[in-house]
Amino acid sequence: MPLLFVRRLLSLRLPRHGASGYLLLEALIATGVFAIFIGAISFALFYGQEGALKSGDRVRAVFLTEEALGAVRAIRDKDFADLLPGQHGTCIGADGAWELCGSESVTTDGYTTRLTLEALFADHVRATAETRWDFGMTRTGSVVLMEEFTNWRVEKPIGNWALPSIRGSYVDTTQLLFNAVAVAGDYAFVTSENGAGLYVFDLTDPANPTRVAGGFSLGAAGYKLAIDGTTLYVCTATDGAEVQIFDISSPSLLSMDKRIATINLPGSGRARSLAIFGGTLFVGATESGTESELYAYNVSNPLSPQLLDELEDTGSHFDISLHDGYAYVATSMDSLELRVVDVFDPEDLAFASGGGFNLTDVHDARTLSAVGDKVLVGRRSGDVIEELVLLDISRGPVPSSPPGPWYQEISANANGVATEPGERYAFLASDNLSSEFQVIDLQAFALGQSPVIAQSHPNKGGGRAVAYDPLHDRVLFATDKALIIYVPAP
Repeated sequence: MPLLFVRRLLSLRLPRHGASGYLLLEALIATGVFAIFIGAISFALFYGQEGALKSGDRVRAVFLTEEALGAVRAIRDKDFADLLPGQHGTCIGADGAWELCGSESVTTDGYTTRLTLEALFADHVRATAETRWDFGMTRTGSVVLMEEFTNWRVEKPIGNWALPSIRGSYVDTTQLLFNAVAVAGDYAFVTSENGAGLYVFDLTDPANPTRVAGGFSLGAAGYKLAIDGTTLYVCTATDGAEVQIFDISSPSLLSMDKRIATINLPGSGRARSLAIFGGTLFVGATESGTESELYAYNVSNPLSPQLLDELEDTGSHFDISLHDGYAYVATSMDSLELRVVDVFDPEDLAFASGGGFNLTDVHDARTLSAVGDKVLVGRRSGDVIEELVLLDISRGPVPSSPPGPWYQEISANANGVATEPGERYAFLASDNLSSEFQVIDLQAFALGQSPVIAQSHPNKGGGRAVAYDPLHDRVLFATDKALIIYVPAP
């Protein structure tokens, strides 16, 4: 059609004796159009091939990074004492077993993997594996995975949580409305709806938790938070800085000067939940008709977070629990209160097959924790529903039944749940003003028995958040105005 138009246009201007010139011009135009067409096809083919190569680069790097962590696991199982702090490579020794060697491992196809071991305690190390590659300007990148390893030969029995007691507490005179708790060593970080937005407590003397960094204030409400090493990530109501990142190498000196970066989510103050693993931060947001609700950021360098991918949903994401390459999300969706997202490749977020699990009625899921082959979900209070639900994921990432699901009546909002790694106990924060703190026996729950084995009424307002500290076998429980430390009977 374009050539016919040009021909008619030229025929109006060229005399008959100029026909040969017209034919030459037509040929040149046709050649140019054909060249553009071929160029577009070639670009599309090249771009597609480049995308496939980049995807292959990452898959290969993920494999090598996981292999390095697998080597740590094998070395740990052979002799925990061989896990020496520092930077290492991994290789197969003369006896055919994995061992640490050199400062890095380099493959013949150009990938470099560095393994960093950090001693957290005498029988507890953190392993961070990073694989980098550089195959030209558009094919560079890195994958970072982290895992903590303990000496399984050392017995550290958990206490009897059927008989919990209060070890210490901090009580404020105002309704701070604490929102979430995270523990780092002998310090607790607690967000709040009112007041400073973020509070720091020294737990060195657990009988007397002491607030430090008293002059600090977020200047806005704080929601969920997560800690990775000496870096703290906080969801806030601050427009333009919904996620704030702090250096907490000196917790008692926390100030706004320690804020090292921020993340601006689309929309206004939408960040509500987050979780971190292996250098990737996942952020959940309130529902938007135009923006995504789940975001993945590369925070291997927390000074410069980089958006990897985002996922559109039809409900708010109130809580996130990461487990075996999947994100379990508590949402406000009426048909899928539990969302399951495949986050194995954070650059390609996707809902797991089936999308999630539809709980009875329409009450929002508010909190959850995935542990072992179970997911524990807490919901908003409802007259015809049970607020605490245990789901089975032994046959796949999306819960299926039977077995389960199992239900427990709370008669209040289930605002926070936490589980201990041994998969025996779970801990609940609710606004049931006669039993704000409850201990759940997960094994009894999965057998269809009454799971509540202990209840406590500290009379400090409704329960709003709970966190389990595995290194000290204690629970930090937050209410409207108090932070309470629970410990088990010996």
